[in-house]
Amino acid sequence: MYELKLTNEQKILLYLTAKSISETPDKIKIDESVFENANWQEIIEEAKIHTVPLATFDAVTEHKNYVPQDLYERWKRMAMSVLSSDYVVVQSQIELDELMNGKYPYAILKGMAAGAYYPKPELRALGDVDFLIDPTKQAELEEFFKNAGYEMSQGDHPNHVVFRKTGAHLEMHFAVAGVPYGWQGEKVQAFLKETIFHPIIRDVEGSRFPAPTDMEHGLVLLLHMQHHMVGDGLGLRHLSDWATYVAKTYKESYWEESLIPFLKEIGLYTYAAVMTKVCVKYLQIPCPTWAEEADDETCDEVMHDILCSGNFGRKDENRAQSGMLISERGKGGMKHGALYNLAHSLHKAISRMRVVKKYPILYPFIYVYKAVRFLVLSLFGKRPSLIKMAPEAQKRKSVYEKLAVFEAARKEK
Repeated sequence: MYELKLTNEQKILLYLTAKSISETPDKIKIDESVFENANWQEIIEEAKIHTVPLATFDAVTEHKNYVPQDLYERWKRMAMSVLSSDYVVVQSQIELDELMNGKYPYAILKGMAAGAYYPKPELRALGDVDFLIDPTKQAELEEFFKNAGYEMSQGDHPNHVVFRKTGAHLEMHFAVAGVPYGWQGEKVQAFLKETIFHPIIRDVEGSRFPAPTDMEHGLVLLLHMQHHMVGDGLGLRHLSDWATYVAKTYKESYWEESLIPFLKEIGLYTYAAVMTKVCVKYLQIPCPTWAEEADDETCDEVMHDILCSGNFGRKDENRAQSGMLISERGKGGMKHGALYNLAHSLHKAISRMRVVKKYPILYPFIYVYKAVRFLVLSLFGKRPSLIKMAPEAQKRKSVYEKLAVFEAARKEK
């Protein structure tokens, strides 16, 4: 029986995170004896890795007497830096809305759309501006943004393209990340097909923007989380997004009437229940009845996985990159072996290259070149080591298989 044993530093980090996202922060409790002799430098570093330095700093102010003055000032500077970066992101989003308004339908994903569920939206750290468009308008919008002074990235991501100009980073999504293959993917696409055409207008800190409805937002978050969990990894910012969303909406009728039946149909219900109970146990949100039976041992293993990962796997590169040995990057294939998954990850990356799409005959030559290059760079320590990745992949896979992501539906089908 696995039981997670938290260090005092982890207990403090989770407490501060929970307090920062709670509608009733005075009810979030901890035995203050853990503050004594705590390694506050470690706590600050963990908060940074998990992209919650601003939120945790806001929560720690009432306990500042426990924090060494020099570290408290460093934490404060880090928080102010996040606020400054967030301001730039907000301005980019305002400019996006001015460009798109009345011309093309769209909806903001994650970011400020997730922040709308926070008691203090300004504490939700922002990265860039993700927005969903009508995929039939992709080529037209690419020209539109180029004419507006943006430079389009030449990357080959399967779900989005990136536009940049000074002080702005926009990710234009023509598909939601984490949508599975096959009939389940078709179901998800049908579920989300009206997202950009009938969005809800959010008003966060004076910024108005279109966003998915509550029910659609829940599915987007789940798809995004499972995609990154079996890829590079989840951090406390991802978990906070889900916690605040559930805490604010779990009494709404759409859960029992529509969302839960849909999650059971496509095989995401177990994942949703476990992630919710993780938030109940470690971020102290209320527990919906449908999550009560989630397995406690699995919840502890998932929390351990999150604490070992950091936001987008930034805590350990070998661990983050081990995702390519586990699955088809969150698209539902956890039954293949490590070598198959590694080969398939490389296949997908090459298949998305613009030059390969234009000249398919180049595919085998580029594949061989990329494979050899990766192995050589791994041997010289310039890429994550396959030897170090393999045991990490095995440990992670043993946990993820318990979540049965998209598996239950396949069996039922």
